[in-house]
Amino acid sequence: MNLWLLIVLLLIFIIIMILFFSHIFFHLILDDKKKKGDLRWLFGSLYLDFTVKKMGFDLFNRKIWRGSLRKKKKPPKKKERRKKPNYIILWQEKDTMVKTAKTFFSSMSNLLKRSKLERFLLDFKIGTPDPALTGVLYGGLSSLSFPLQSLLRNSSIYIYPDFETKSFKTKVEISLKTRLFDAFWVIVKAFFLLPKIAIIKVIRKLYKKRR
Repeated sequence: MNLWLLIVLLLIFIIIMILFFSHIFFHLILDDKKKKGDLRWLFGSLYLDFTVKKMGFDLFNRKIWRGSLRKKKKPPKKKERRKKPNYIILWQEKDTMVKTAKTFFSSMSNLLKRSKLERFLLDFKIGTPDPALTGVLYGGLSSLSFPLQSLLRNSSIYIYPDFETKSFKTKVEISLKTRLFDAFWVIVKAFFLLPKIAIIKVIRKLYKKRR
């Protein structure tokens, strides 16, 4: 057999193995000080940091690209009348909207089923002007947290009452991993199931001039 043919077949085999067995890692942190997330696959990572309005791409832990999420200031333009969307169209095309929503949530559900939860952290501090109400809310939320922790593996849920001041502080940290092939398959399946032509027609009708 030709040597070049063997090399090509070997490369194809390696690519298929990467698609089937490599994982995508997703990490998200949301709290009062940090709002950021990153997506990692093999040796590359893409991150979004909404706290400092920055984004970037790293490869082999080296900075490859950096960008800003801040909107660039443009010179002022003459005020133009913007077309107001006719939201009645959404109700008239409710069948399309319901089908789109069902497809989206079904695809997200399938992706989560194929994913593995690596870490889930919920840190919640609650305080109301009425200490009695704070105690009631704390008791109710605490009773819900125990069964939730038993359902979610690698999860930590902490709830703290604040009887002195009014405060609602939350910290959420989520780490997921899924196979690249599973994510690719769910996206392709959702693309074919979505009523694409009907959605485009609804968007056009939404901004169409009223007579």
